[in-house]
Amino acid sequence: MNWINKLDRKFGRHYIHNLMGIIIAGSAALFIIDYVLKTNIRSMLYLEPALVLQGQIWRLVTFVFVMNPGSIVFAVFAFYFYYIAGNALEYEWGGFKFNLYYLVGMISAIVISFITMNSVTADIINLSLFLAYAKLYPNAEFLLFFILPIKAKYLGYFNWAIIILGVLQSIINFSIQGILINLVPVINYLLFFGASNYREKKMRNSSVIRMKDYKRKINSVKKSYTHKCTVCGITDVDDPDMEFRYCSRCNGKHAYCEKHILDHEHIK
Repeated sequence: MNWINKLDRKFGRHYIHNLMGIIIAGSAALFIIDYVLKTNIRSMLYLEPALVLQGQIWRLVTFVFVMNPGSIVFAVFAFYFYYIAGNALEYEWGGFKFNLYYLVGMISAIVISFITMNSVTADIINLSLFLAYAKLYPNAEFLLFFILPIKAKYLGYFNWAIIILGVLQSIINFSIQGILINLVPVINYLLFFGASNYREKKMRNSSVIRMKDYKRKINSVKKSYTHKCTVCGITDVDDPDMEFRYCSRCNGKHAYCEKHILDHEHIK
């Protein structure tokens, strides 16, 4: 993340404070208006490349306020999730880095939307927020449906599964557009975490190799016998019926077989 740190040092004062709070507030307001008044204002705000080319350029920005969580229960749950994730990332990184992460997600969504000419909402960007949150806070707990505690890493695995299944389905259907759309949440995640993930994996692999080498060395020098004659070297493995004794007149712990217990030079 050296390039991100350089940008932070140069432009770190310029960012939108409480960005996720603003986005969630706008998204919730639109959802409530549509739900209560039975309108469809969000249809005028999501990103639709064909309509943008006709002059509706506001969609390049307003689509970040358009979420499609479905029912009101899922809406409250989604707003709760994304607000906590966004605030935690802003606290961890600082406002500038969080703004940059979201901006990269926006740009990725816009570019791929125009390449594929498919419509896009904020859901595709917000998914990347939770991938980042699960990476940084894997053991943080959420209340699923405000009842069941569940760790962020498991929800992260679930989101990764959704992305992978979407890509696989697009491959099966020979849909390049589908593949690109499903990869949007991964782009900014890889830019921010790709290098660190690679280093962590490399360190884990190196640690595993070192541990295997250590255990192999330990096992190679580990004694396979209990008693060994100091004079002739015979062990209880070589001759299980052989009896061994330890000489009290020798310095140290020295074992001798039956033949040498009385016939050996004492070690002083």
